[in-house]
Amino acid sequence: MKDREPLALRWRRLTGLIVKESRQVLRDPSSVLIAGVMPLLLLFLFGYGVTFDPRQLDVALVVEQQSSESASFQASLENSTLFEVETGPDRRLFERALTLGELDGLIVLQADFAEKAFRAEGAPIQVIVDGGDPNTAYLVSGYVELLWANWLEQEWISRGRPALAPSVQLEPQVWFNPEISSRNYLVPGSIAIILTTIGALLTALVVAREWERGTMEALLATPVGILELLIGKLVPYFLLGLGSMALAVITAVLLFGVPFRGSLAV
Repeated sequence: MKDREPLALRWRRLTGLIVKESRQVLRDPSSVLIAGVMPLLLLFLFGYGVTFDPRQLDVALVVEQQSSESASFQASLENSTLFEVETGPDRRLFERALTLGELDGLIVLQADFAEKAFRAEGAPIQVIVDGGDPNTAYLVSGYVELLWANWLEQEWISRGRPALAPSVQLEPQVWFNPEISSRNYLVPGSIAIILTTIGALLTALVVAREWERGTMEALLATPVGILELLIGKLVPYFLLGLGSMALAVITAVLLFGVPFRGSLAV
């Protein structure tokens, strides 16, 4: 009997369910808060609290024997915007600070630095980092390696001698984020994760609330079908999620400066 019902009657029931759920959303401030306020709070936390951009690192430089070469490398390190440098003659002065996390790294110029600095077999430089924070350890070692290569090249040029050409030369090219700003990666990804979580949370809350209030049994006693019930529940919260999406995108573009390119409809 139910399968022979006119399409207009089914459409009327579905429309009634959507209107009923929409009114329930408007009457329930918690749904609006979850869909409007929570995405913005989480977006602020992810946008301002998480970053992979280069930051200033606190390092200590140990120079075991002073020379013009070590002084030149020290000046190059201190002139870098990536490092806040503290110097000393002995590594034991800084080992405790490194263990306590007060320093991000310890750079040691050994006593034979001036003799081996320009030899091809390697550099008399040691970088000590705390493996308890792998990300910071990787940043310190990578930045020191780049600074060492740049300093060595400048020294060869200043001495009027050609620098040693590397056997492999990498030329990376960034297509979709030429500024290499981690915010351009994190904020759009955070929007997707936040809205996925909030969409599931809203739908789960409304269904649980229906069972608690006893209205779900009343709905099941009506001629409403399962598909009609699901669509009636999903459509209002889908539109609410679209509003949250628009609010999050506007915040990302205007507040965090994430560029928006491409089709808005897609």
